[in-house]
Amino acid sequence: MTFLQATNTAARVIPRVDSAICLSCARCTARQACRTKALLQIDPGEPPFVDPSLCYGCHQCLPACPAGAIVLPGASLE
Repeated sequence: MTFLQATNTAARVIPRVDSAICLSCARCTARQACRTKALLQIDPGEPPFVDPSLCYGCHQCLPACPAGAIVLPGASLE
């Protein structure tokens, strides 16, 4: 008898933080919107980054960023 394990193979699009736009807020509202807290900030005053191992691609952080610094790969900033 063969056992098959079903997995979720949907591709995730992981956003990134554009450090040129990021305001490095003291309390990152995008991180607060993230369920998994995938946005990490190592040092105060530095832009955060998205940890791809924690992000599952819900994109709740995109509208939560007041500066619009969280973008999807390949997105043009016009």
